[in-house]
Amino acid sequence: MIDAFALPENAGKGVIKVDGKMTELLHLEEAKRVVAVAEAISQTT
Repeated sequence: MIDAFALPENAGKGVIKVDGKMTELLHLEEAKRVVAVAEAISQTT
């Protein structure tokens, strides 16, 4: 999802399709938070 929003053809779009499902910018922000938490956890173990 993060990579999909980073594609040039999706620049500035608020909604895109990822794996056939509608995905909004709010989902992108949530995905970024999940990745950040996962990375933080992996660094502490």
